[in-house]
Amino acid sequence: MATVGKIRSQAELNIFTMTGTVVGQQGRTSTHLSSETTTTGGGGYLHQGSGFISAPTTRTSVSSSSTHHQRLFARKDDGDEFDVEFPDVQFGIREGHRVSVVCAGPKSTGRGHPMALVNHTTGNHQMFPARVNWILSNRIKLYAISAGAALLILSVIAFSVSGSVTGGIMPVAFLIGGGVVAWEVFRWLTLYRQVRLEVENVAQLTLQKEKDPTRAA
Repeated sequence: MATVGKIRSQAELNIFTMTGTVVGQQGRTSTHLSSETTTTGGGGYLHQGSGFISAPTTRTSVSSSSTHHQRLFARKDDGDEFDVEFPDVQFGIREGHRVSVVCAGPKSTGRGHPMALVNHTTGNHQMFPARVNWILSNRIKLYAISAGAALLILSVIAFSVSGSVTGGIMPVAFLIGGGVVAWEVFRWLTLYRQVRLEVENVAQLTLQKEKDPTRAA
């Protein structure tokens, strides 16, 4: 499978839609198990050969969560077919329904991950915001962590040399390091919100175009 790629700015974002009629579908369920173990109690004392020792109590709790994955097969107006898979779709879809899939990815590759599903027949649509992370570059966060960590280490070195929190370059290094981290995190969160909003807008516009053919390009 070809790599979709990542984006580091809104200018690199490419959004496109695929529209067709559902000709088939498949469903599967995945289950995630998690466990947590806690230990309490235990201890005691011994003195001159007498006393007591109590064993600790260990308790393990197991929880599970299930996700239903729905794969759709749709045929475009030109006869080509495509298939997509979404988790926990919140509305019904069956064969014969008209659907659109909103995809997002970088302009450089021209490819994208499916981010939203539109059912024109029923008038429903759903955004899958967790998938936005699939196309956001991790280099933004890694750069923030690296730069911030380097400056904080520099501030510790400055403190060990000067022996004063207020002396030397320590306060400046703390301010710069914290500022870099805050700025990069803000950039990443802003890009996440921008992508999510643009995908949602395209999904709503696509749904409206099918309702009003006079607006279609």
